[in-house]
Amino acid sequence: MRIINLDLDEDFLKRFYDLTGDKVPETITIVSLKKQVLNIKERFRTILADSSGASTSSEAIDEDSDSLSIAKSNNVLLVDNLGVITYQVQMIMSRLGFQVTATKDVYGALSLFEDKDFDFVLMDLLIPTEREGFILLAELQRIAKRKHANPIIGVMSVAGKKELKAESLEKGADFYLEKSHNWQQRLTDIVSDYISD
Repeated sequence: MRIINLDLDEDFLKRFYDLTGDKVPETITIVSLKKQVLNIKERFRTILADSSGASTSSEAIDEDSDSLSIAKSNNVLLVDNLGVITYQVQMIMSRLGFQVTATKDVYGALSLFEDKDFDFVLMDLLIPTEREGFILLAELQRIAKRKHANPIIGVMSVAGKKELKAESLEKGADFYLEKSHNWQQRLTDIVSDYISD
């Protein structure tokens, strides 16, 4: 098998392999990366299958309450620069009845948020650093106030530092989700709680 030297960012690799619970190997090949992507997709399918009989399914939500009618537009703005995260969040939110608009950077997020109404904003804090993440959080709130909008803003991050969570909540985030073990199910539960209130 031919080994290709992939010059990938260390932070990207750590975040990518965290999704499967594996450590970053010393040697990485295209084949091994594809295998990890398949593992992540399979784990995600299992999570969705496990939750399909719970209150997270659209049928159960419709029967139990008018929860989805609370949402004004059923639109979600997702700000994350990692494709596999974007894919997983899109699957979770579409299963809950939302349309996801995704972007990879602060400027794209602000432009979309100006032009369209969103019920939820799910944003990675490290885009690429927390400094930009906090700037985005502040600007989203400024624009929302001007538009008389009140989206739920969730900050997601691989960073497990308590001070980042505290600062995010202090600066206006409605929730902070660490992208660690089983974060997909926790996101499903959090969003389900909001739309059932």
